Amino acid sequence: MKPQAKALVWLTAIMIVLPLVAQAQGAASPDKQEAIAKLEKMSAELNLTPQQKKQMLPILMEEAPKMKAIKANTSLPPLQKVMQIRQVGSEMDAKVKPILSPGQFQKYEQIRAQEREQMIQKIRSGKE
Repeated sequence: MKPQAKALVWLTAIMIVLPLVAQAQGAASPDKQEAIAKLEKMSAELNLTPQQKKQMLPILMEEAPKMKAIKANTSLPPLQKVMQIRQVGSEMDAKVKPILSPGQFQKYEQIRAQEREQMIQKIRSGKE
């Protein structure tokens, strides 16, 4: 094969493979996907601005693995899980409060209270 033909084959191969590799590396982790889905839901309920969404995503991404670890820890009794979930939630609330307006934060607190209650019920019933 001529050197020019080899170069053309390699260039074509690189042009095909490189975007696939970049796409695979850019694929969101399950935790990130979960955080983004939660952010979109929260955004719709609280009418978040683009700036608020940008500030909230890292907070949600930090919270997701913590909550997942608590739920997955089979050595913790249910009461201990509830206490740890509340602690993580309180930490998140403190980070979120300065980002939201007072009205948004009030609604956020209501949403979070419902989410916590649902999670606590799952833990008590042994489903988490």
